Amino acid sequence: MTAITAGPRQRWTATLLLLVTLVAGILTGALPAQAAPGSVPATTTTTDQQPVEDPGAFAEGLSFGPELDWSTDNARAYADRTGITPSFFSRPVAYPLDDEAERSLEDLARQGASLGSLAVITLEPTESLDQLTEDDARRLAGTLNRISEEFRTAFFVRFAPEMNGTWFRWGQQPEDYIDAFRTVAVAVHAEVPTAEMVWSPSYAAGYPFTEAYGALEGRTAGAVTPLDTNGNSLIDAGDDPYQPYYPGDDAVDWVGLSMYHFGSYEFGNSEQGTTTAEDGTREYSGAITTSVLPEPDKFADQLAGTYGMAPGAPRIDFARTYAAEKGKRFLVQTAALFDPEDADSAPESDIKRAWLDQLFDPALAAQYPELGMVAWLEASRLEPEADGHVVDWGLSADSATAAVLRGTLDRTPGIIRGPVTDVVEQEDANESTNQVWQPGGTVSAVMGWLVLCVVGLFALVLLAGVAKRVVPQWSYPHEREPRDARIDLLRSWIITSVVVTHIEVAGPWSFISRNLIGTITGAELFVLLSGVVLGMVHPIAVERRGALAAAKATSRRALKLYLTALAVVITVYLLSLVPFIDASVLTTFTDRGTGGAGTEAAGRMYDLYPNVQRLFDYPPAGYAVRDLLLLNMGPWAFNIMGLYVVLTLTVPLLVLMLRKKLWWLLLAISWALYLLDAIFSLRVLNSQFQDVFPLLTWQVIFVHGVVLGFHRRAIIDALSTRKGKILVVALTGSYALVLGTLWLNHALGVGLPFVSPGFYETLYESAYVRVSLQPGRLVNLAFFILAAHVILTSFWRPISRLTGWLYVPLGRASLYVFIVHVYFVLMVGNLPGLDRSSFWQGFVIHAVVTLVIWVMVRKKFLFSVIPN
Repeated sequence: MTAITAGPRQRWTATLLLLVTLVAGILTGALPAQAAPGSVPATTTTTDQQPVEDPGAFAEGLSFGPELDWSTDNARAYADRTGITPSFFSRPVAYPLDDEAERSLEDLARQGASLGSLAVITLEPTESLDQLTEDDARRLAGTLNRISEEFRTAFFVRFAPEMNGTWFRWGQQPEDYIDAFRTVAVAVHAEVPTAEMVWSPSYAAGYPFTEAYGALEGRTAGAVTPLDTNGNSLIDAGDDPYQPYYPGDDAVDWVGLSMYHFGSYEFGNSEQGTTTAEDGTREYSGAITTSVLPEPDKFADQLAGTYGMAPGAPRIDFARTYAAEKGKRFLVQTAALFDPEDADSAPESDIKRAWLDQLFDPALAAQYPELGMVAWLEASRLEPEADGHVVDWGLSADSATAAVLRGTLDRTPGIIRGPVTDVVEQEDANESTNQVWQPGGTVSAVMGWLVLCVVGLFALVLLAGVAKRVVPQWSYPHEREPRDARIDLLRSWIITSVVVTHIEVAGPWSFISRNLIGTITGAELFVLLSGVVLGMVHPIAVERRGALAAAKATSRRALKLYLTALAVVITVYLLSLVPFIDASVLTTFTDRGTGGAGTEAAGRMYDLYPNVQRLFDYPPAGYAVRDLLLLNMGPWAFNIMGLYVVLTLTVPLLVLMLRKKLWWLLLAISWALYLLDAIFSLRVLNSQFQDVFPLLTWQVIFVHGVVLGFHRRAIIDALSTRKGKILVVALTGSYALVLGTLWLNHALGVGLPFVSPGFYETLYESAYVRVSLQPGRLVNLAFFILAAHVILTSFWRPISRLTGWLYVPLGRASLYVFIVHVYFVLMVGNLPGLDRSSFWQGFVIHAVVTLVIWVMVRKKFLFSVIPN
């Protein structure tokens, strides 16, 4: 924080940087992007392809997707490099699932959801096949079903692929393999309607692979009798390389085959490409020449089962036998090898262009309409076939090969491009964090509670009037002091309610924080009272130090708040990288059905850190930097901070207008902006808060708060007169009477002539929705502030004695409490064995967290660093 305490020039330079950043955000967020491919997030990719209604089916067409090196790469980065949105992404996952494997599945679905891409998973057994249990399969199915519902995605499950080879621990064990596959298939089919089981052996040239490169030690063919399909008592090239491993039509939804272009097989002792068999097929002699162009029609020959087959080996047209004739679709797992250490290698782009041309040959697609998916391996790794060199299988790392891929897909008819399912836009993610009732809930319940709260508060207002006369010593005694303890107590009550709400566990505190004041939430009161406090404090600074010095001080405070917000965003993400910390409680948000996507989106999980991994690129992607600087990423429990930073910057101008007695013009401008946003829904800043707290809408309560704070003394004096008291009772009573009458008319079916049928049922969604701060909500906010002032004034001493020890210190450091509560949300989210539905656990957790924060405030823990 040294920059904050530097000299005037440095301070104003930093402030100017903040203002430039915000202006840049307005421009880049509001104007259409005019950028080259790869310079904007992949979520901006558009397509004419309609989302697939049954993503797991892919009844026709051919789609393309990569299997990434997920330890160093991510879906968005791939889409940005290539300029395309794949229809699926593929990822290997250890099986049986452990916690790390479940996180990998969630990560795959989360990254794909932001692009509208599906998920292909390769289950790689880490135990012997005969040790895999039904419980393992049920855990897998339950996990896939949950993730599928949360991210609205579909899974293609490749179980233990290349099982006919000798290079995996599950290889060439047909009986155990079939049992294990069927066990998984039964569980998946029963519980995951959006999952497809994929059976995927390896192409059989060289079968039974007794001298295969990379074969496991001790893994030799011939040990299992079922592999002898031709009955000659030998396991040799004449045996069927596929049928012994087939789990059955009922267990298999898709079939697949691994068909890589390692290079060219050497056939006999002749030159590359020479055929030796009478039928014209190329026969494998056991050697491979790497980093060469694929022979013409190599992929077609592989599909037909003729390429590289030894004399006497069966010629099996896999696609026809196992896909077309069984009514199934076909997934090809593939890539083309390039060895950068081979001085005689053909150019990489030529190798991969030639292979892509064969994979996407329209004539071949017409011949084999069952071809449905091409999964390309994106990896650099050591390969025994290339003399142990590290080779490049991928297409996206090099701009030339990425261009080859784009060109191939662009000119291939019938290609299915992403998005193929609902794209989870970042605006949807931001809006989902709105935790209040929205259309689709029970109207009678929410309106009934609203009416009860309003009538109850009005009754307390009347009781406060009696208390003022009967026990005047209870009244607030410090009316003339510059600091108002009533505001501190109210702010504390609000901020502790926010803490309780964000720590999502059951208990009495949760019920109180969510329900005690009807439809008013901590957000409205936080913004309003922040305006009140700044409207009180800034004029004092102006009087003491002058307008310019006060403006500089407020700007420095806004800068410190902004830097603090960046620090919270960054530290939460860094904590998410710690292996034993699960930060998803903050970095993701599960839709409650309250956001813009409606109740149908309930259960969908959103990523609140879009593009964050692109910040680690060199140079980092410009839009990722913009997302960070404009706070378009970060914990959902913290998103209102961006709004507070922007509104704080406006305070010097607002107070200047008030000092010039232009309050009427200020309020007119504020209401004009509110109405403008209500009509046109303007996205002023490309920031996370904008979707939950639209700036031009929410400024109206902040501006009114500043006006109230500036004229606080005059307003209180006016309300304390006889006429003022009558006015307060009349206003609050009228509102309570109107709502009470509407409720009685609805509940008792009175049928009042001046109330149109159905009016009550539509009242909430037409007047009380929070995000847009509809008029009814503003009236409710005004009613609550009036009622709270009267009640706290008349009952101050008993309320203060009962709660002041806790609430007043917290209220005076409410901003500090709001900042540190983010880390308490994270800590509670990582408590082992926590039952979030437990009443007593919730009671204890909320109490302990509140008291710990209270102790931190009393000890002024990190007050010199954290704004308070």
